[in-house]
Amino acid sequence: MSIELRRRARPSVPAQTVDRPRTDVEPGRRGGGWGWILQVVTGAALLVLVVVHLVAQHFVVSAPGGLRDRASVLAYLGNPVIVVIESAFMLTVTWHALLGVRSILFDLGLGARARRRVTVGLSALGAVTLAYGFWMIAVLAAG
Repeated sequence: MSIELRRRARPSVPAQTVDRPRTDVEPGRRGGGWGWILQVVTGAALLVLVVVHLVAQHFVVSAPGGLRDRASVLAYLGNPVIVVIESAFMLTVTWHALLGVRSILFDLGLGARARRRVTVGLSALGAVTLAYGFWMIAVLAAG
């Protein structure tokens, strides 16, 4: 193999490119951080909670079509363990979904002010969603 072909096969990489700071992130922000970790944790929790929810709501039901009627939902939510599981499911779905939307919006290259507004807006949406969901679970659990 000639020297010219060896050079083409193994291009040299200057050592400076490894140490060069990234310019596509705002100062002080280096990676996913807590948002990414929480996205992974909630995703893993969803794998378990979705299975529990589907089995309990649709496969262990003797009703036609695997759907519970109002009376069986009220009886089902009468168990405090089920209330905790369904509440955890709702919290996890909401958290995971809003973190995903936030991540997508941040990928659009928003400035610092827009990022804060997105975070505040999605936090408010999440709080309203969870408040309504917990209220609905409490009303149904009370019978």
